[in-house]
Amino acid sequence: MRPSIYAFLIFSVLCSCHTVDTDVAPDQIEPTLQEILQLALDDSFEQVPGASLTVIAPELDLHWTGSAGFDSEERERELSADQPFRIASVTKTFVAAAMLRLHETGRLNIEDPIHEYLLEEHRQLLLDHHYPTDSITWRQCLNQTSGLYDYAMGGRTFAELITNNPQRVWTRTEQVALAMESGQATGSPGERYSYGDTGYILAGATLEAITDTNLGVALRQLLHYDQLELSSTWLERIEDGPAKHPPFVNRYFQRYNTTEWDPSMDLYGGGGLISTTDDLATFTHALFNEQIFNQAATLDLMLQAPEYAPTYLPEEDERFKDYRLGLWRVSIFGEDAFMHGGLWGTGILHVPAYNCTVAVNYTKGRWDRLLKQVVLVIKNAHENQ
Repeated sequence: MRPSIYAFLIFSVLCSCHTVDTDVAPDQIEPTLQEILQLALDDSFEQVPGASLTVIAPELDLHWTGSAGFDSEERERELSADQPFRIASVTKTFVAAAMLRLHETGRLNIEDPIHEYLLEEHRQLLLDHHYPTDSITWRQCLNQTSGLYDYAMGGRTFAELITNNPQRVWTRTEQVALAMESGQATGSPGERYSYGDTGYILAGATLEAITDTNLGVALRQLLHYDQLELSSTWLERIEDGPAKHPPFVNRYFQRYNTTEWDPSMDLYGGGGLISTTDDLATFTHALFNEQIFNQAATLDLMLQAPEYAPTYLPEEDERFKDYRLGLWRVSIFGEDAFMHGGLWGTGILHVPAYNCTVAVNYTKGRWDRLLKQVVLVIKNAHENQ
């Protein structure tokens, strides 16, 4: 490489590495968050077209939402924070919470085997492929230890099917069948962590059966959307969204723009919800602040760590997440936090030590660094009160 070109590249990298002063007082939080949001775009080498962010921290008198950049790679329309988007797997947090609402009201027990709850066609599919439906429990489906093969990410089959025919309309049963046909069980029930959608779409069907309504309405009623004023959250296609809403934020998978792909590819409980960062933060904060569950013990149950088989060593599993029921645990600056992410660029996070909730959505790209910066701002603001 010519020295002049090498020097230019080094200069470009150095110039892009901006920093934000995160050691702020409470009255400086909002402009600092906007600066962090813009910096995420500026330092992405144009890989992140846009981002929206909501942060709730009542002890700091904070409920802030902002956005920066654009809603697509084409960068033709500036991103507004009220634009809705597909949240993909963050839907799992809603589904797990709804199942726990059934549990605490006595309509289901998460320790129950799934056998008696399954639709007949789903039960037969699992039995035909030697899954012990009388041993797999709902807790195991929700904490990703059921052993069910993941049709969505377990191999290349599903990705190839949807990229080759993005307008195909899928049924839930077709996706269960694909899971059965695409791979073997990932372990015996409760043995090990293995992330997937299959257990969650079975849970979605059970929510419909027990509530005698569709999954969108079941989530809405069980999780108190109306009381929380979640006016921009709905299950795509299954529910009608608001009569008038801003354009969707574009969604991307690899080199594809998936915004117009048929929503049935990710609709039945493993994903499917449309939302905004403000609605997501409001819901997540309510979950940790006694506005979703009737009993504090239900949240404790949601956050309970699985007990794996003695032969399973999480530290040797490169895909391991400390998954609970619809959330996984991480440590940020020495504090426990609970989070979930979605394939299209969405994430939620709650840090109990600060009673702080964060929701973020990138038009495209990863937001890990941004979340840590936001939590550091909140941490320092608490210390500087």
